[in-house]
Amino acid sequence: MRDGVNGRELFQARQSLTYDDLIILPGYIDFGVGEVGLHTRVTRELEVSAPLCSSPMDTVTESEMAVNLALLGGIGFIHYNNTIEEQAQMVRRVKRFENGFITEPQVLGPDHLISDIDDIRRKHGFSGIPITEDGIVNGRLIGIVSNRDIDFEPDRSRSLRDVMTTDLVTGQQGVSLIEANRILRESKRGKLPIIDEDGRLVALVSRTDLKKNRDFPDASKNADKQLVCALAGHLGVR
Repeated sequence: MRDGVNGRELFQARQSLTYDDLIILPGYIDFGVGEVGLHTRVTRELEVSAPLCSSPMDTVTESEMAVNLALLGGIGFIHYNNTIEEQAQMVRRVKRFENGFITEPQVLGPDHLISDIDDIRRKHGFSGIPITEDGIVNGRLIGIVSNRDIDFEPDRSRSLRDVMTTDLVTGQQGVSLIEANRILRESKRGKLPIIDEDGRLVALVSRTDLKKNRDFPDASKNADKQLVCALAGHLGVR
């Protein structure tokens, strides 16, 4: 007597089944579990390493859920029960969580205050900020402010020129991500500013991203090494 049915027979039976109706029979395999691939194509251009996605409901998927699913190799669908700007802000949080080269880092000038970094920390969750002469990306890099520079400073109205670190380790424009990560590891710094030949800031590499790459090797990322997410809309997913 034959034991069980195969998948083709099961789906052609046209019967409704629940979890309790199915028992998967063990069998012999001639390959290791490490050789099993669960990569799934979400669209023609997007593939994730695990067939996991979350519902676009306001009680299920906002930026936190989207980040955690992407780290595990899946994808989160952010809900649309909010304004377009609120949706965009959630997407920005996902994209900023893990980066390769951060080409649009948060930047301040020397006359900004410690309280300005406090605002960035509350809004974005990080506080390692490059300081340029004019307070914008592509300005000449003159310092960087990290947690250790300001954590125990009681006067949050002090200017950043008084507390910033000026002994900088930098990478030159054109450096590969592998080489930039090597410099970060060896220098034991939290951030690696990337500058051009004139000393102007063009990008940033973060040590925390090194740790995330180590801890979540199957994370769902785009070509720019940013976590991916999807966005639900009134006419479907956009």
